[in-house]
Amino acid sequence: MKRYYSLFIVISLLSLSFFSFRSAENKIGNMLSKALDNPSTENYVVWVYFKDKGPNAMAKLNNPLAIVSQRSLDRRSKVKPAGGLLDFTDIPLYSEYVSSVASNVTKVRHQIKWLNCMSVEVNREQVNAISLMDHVKGIELVERFKKIPENPELSSDVSPVFINPNDDPLADSLTYGTGNAITQITQIKVNLVHNQGIKGQGVMIASFDAGFSNLTHEAFTTYPMKIQSTYDFQNNTPTLTGHSHGTATLCLTGGYKPGKMVGPAYGSTFILGRTEVDPTERPVEMDNWIRAADWADSLGADIITSSLGYLEFDAGYTGYTWQDMNGNTMPITIAADLAVNKGIIVSNSAGNNGSSTHNTLGGPADGDSVLTVGAVTSTGTRSSFSSIGPTTDAPPRIKPDVMAMGSNNYYASTSGNLYSTGSGTSFSCPLTSGVCALVLSANRNLTPLQVMGILKKFASNSNSPNNNMGWGIIDASLSVDSARKLDNWTPVILHTQPFTMTSLTTAITMKAKITDNGIIRNWTNEAPLLYHRKSTNGGTTWSAFSSVNYTAVNLDTFSFVIPASGIGTMVQYYFAAQDIALPTPKMVTLPDGGSGVTPPGSTAPPTRFQYIVAMVGIEPVSNEIPDVFKLHTNYPNPFNPITKIKFDIAKNTNAKLLVYDVLGRVVETLVNAELKAGRYEVDFDGYALSSGVYFYKLVTNDFVDTKKMLMIK
Repeated sequence: MKRYYSLFIVISLLSLSFFSFRSAENKIGNMLSKALDNPSTENYVVWVYFKDKGPNAMAKLNNPLAIVSQRSLDRRSKVKPAGGLLDFTDIPLYSEYVSSVASNVTKVRHQIKWLNCMSVEVNREQVNAISLMDHVKGIELVERFKKIPENPELSSDVSPVFINPNDDPLADSLTYGTGNAITQITQIKVNLVHNQGIKGQGVMIASFDAGFSNLTHEAFTTYPMKIQSTYDFQNNTPTLTGHSHGTATLCLTGGYKPGKMVGPAYGSTFILGRTEVDPTERPVEMDNWIRAADWADSLGADIITSSLGYLEFDAGYTGYTWQDMNGNTMPITIAADLAVNKGIIVSNSAGNNGSSTHNTLGGPADGDSVLTVGAVTSTGTRSSFSSIGPTTDAPPRIKPDVMAMGSNNYYASTSGNLYSTGSGTSFSCPLTSGVCALVLSANRNLTPLQVMGILKKFASNSNSPNNNMGWGIIDASLSVDSARKLDNWTPVILHTQPFTMTSLTTAITMKAKITDNGIIRNWTNEAPLLYHRKSTNGGTTWSAFSSVNYTAVNLDTFSFVIPASGIGTMVQYYFAAQDIALPTPKMVTLPDGGSGVTPPGSTAPPTRFQYIVAMVGIEPVSNEIPDVFKLHTNYPNPFNPITKIKFDIAKNTNAKLLVYDVLGRVVETLVNAELKAGRYEVDFDGYALSSGVYFYKLVTNDFVDTKKMLMIK
């Protein structure tokens, strides 16, 4: 089988400076030219490059969400200015160019907007026809890669290990198994990060491999892996091809079965892309990888983990050599660096080609923005097969960047709930990718290069980096703590008070959305809380504030239950939450103004949400039937914080009485009911609102009127 290895880009790369065409008139690239010189070959897979993206191309950037997801835009905002989240590389290919090529080829494979090209299957005559098109800039062969024997990535099934069925996936400490199952985690100190409640939450990881088998394995279902999307880029279908290699790398990133093995990022969300073709030798792996990177970007992936690498081609094709490992030659490396430019961490295995007098890397591991991962043994020494640098650009760069365990790793098998062992940088890479997710969980505002810098700073060889060990074995604990110390964002709590009066005397559930750039604590004494107090005498005296923990959480929405209250009870409540920032957690209350951490918000804010438990239903205040509809001036006015509003209903009708702020937003609905003719009076309580001008509006089937009132606290 194949061996799996497992500075930002400037737009001028789109000029295809990395390809050489015979002349301006002849658009055929050098590698395709050599292939065409071989009369025995009739069919080819090629990249067709366009001169531009059609008329008014930049106008397409005016609707970003038609191109990428909101999650992608949010991620890009870490590395790009607000007005430039998208650029020329994000503009889709011009449809007329695509159609003209599609009608002259055997098959269309992929549209690659990043490089302004499409990959197609063609014969000799079709190559000639396409080259005559004015909008075509060049045509180049999609490389075919040399098959590398299976060594040292050997694997064997091992017997299941006993597991306590009561293991809790939310426990503060986990059982990682025995032998290398625990060593591969403790060597990089992932267990210390899990003990902080950090497991990759809020992070999306794109895993590229040769396929993924046995996703019903206990390592993927015990703490159900969140797989959001899948795509097979070889067969152009969402249905994945199976392969043991993808099963292994995915398990090492985010598998979860306490007592057997636990991956670093078992709390992350995953998207799975099949980009590799194995064991058949096909000319399309880099093409698939580049298209998959575009796909991952559009969905909002934070990390690409790729235990793949490319260098040599099959006989008859001009290949790349170690001298081309300069970060700017191979298309896959250019695409990987471009992904980093869009805010994605690209973690790639260094390769399994061992030592030499020169580098033994394979693309995209030579990328200057790619996190290149080498392998060490369980004792921390470099694995003999782990590829080395330096790169060949000037000045040469040290590669690999960091190391993790890649010898005799332990992971899920493709058979039942069995497990296997194997070796290769293919397996050190997903462990490192999982640690990247832990760092982002602690502080999602970090850019890819910041994450790379943190990992290198705290790695074991940071004082003397070299081309055998890079900066050394990563330290997840110190890296995550560094990310927490860089956290300067306070959590955000969003809550819309559902009512100011209710007849419910049972317990009431209040919901709030609580978000942060890192982890919202959910431990005892650190979890989000709702505080409440009650008065049964109209607010003359109040009980002390009591806190309640959340009873459920759905994504970022937390539910809290306020205990039952009797008729006539006034209830005040507020929310509080804290994150994991160091040295002191960031804390927030809603309404603002509370203080205290661990538990958060133990000192109440000056204002709170308030509602009254009362008999709900509105009746006329007199037997007189008014002749006309009328909205009266509230009294008192100004008021603090309660005022009365009277209105007259001349005949039975549906009526609404709404209160607006000066921005025209509804702050409270006082009445929304079918009313019989009569005179009415309701109270408006502005306790939870700030001082200022408000408007109240009466709307019926036959009448509308609005008046102004002033609250001064």
